[in-house]
Amino acid sequence: MKKPYSRILIVVAVALLAACQANLPPEQLPKMTFKHLSPIQLRVIDIQLVSNFERSADAPHVAHKFPVSPEKALIQWAEDRLQIAGKKNTARFTILRADAQEIQLKTDKSFKGVFKNQQSDRYDTFVEAQLEILDERNIRQAIVTAKAEQSISVSEATPLTDRRKIWYNLVEKLMAQFNTAIENSISNNFQGYLF
Repeated sequence: MKKPYSRILIVVAVALLAACQANLPPEQLPKMTFKHLSPIQLRVIDIQLVSNFERSADAPHVAHKFPVSPEKALIQWAEDRLQIAGKKNTARFTILRADAQEIQLKTDKSFKGVFKNQQSDRYDTFVEAQLEILDERNIRQAIVTAKAEQSISVSEATPLTDRRKIWYNLVEKLMAQFNTAIENSISNNFQGYLF
């Protein structure tokens, strides 16, 4: 026969382990960079970065919760990829849209639904940016625009730590799509401005 204090000891040990688990710091995700991609050398003497859109922290907007927001990813892309390689002209990279939205999905609220692990939220991400070449008089000589969209659904049982990884991967896929789109536009429209 077990002594009653051994059961209490087990309960206390389990409670302590659970408390330690709850206080773990969030997992560090890697810094999102684009330095592994070859630089885009532009025949310019200056590169300007401009964010020209309205940010919102009100529902359904959730970009501020992401480990790397779409806006930060676009800025990092421009800083890593665009390089000065000229003696005149200015390149201006303008962020037109960079957003993430959380859309609540319809779930089964019946008795059976309580026992299902349902998809409860969809995350939609969007980026749109333009790159211009301006001459010394600030007159546009060339322009390209690119955009990308990515979405993913998650189940109601997905904890915040896993959602952070999902959001990071979602923005990574979004930026891969954006990168392909803007690279194609640059190679087709900036022939005279590439080094």
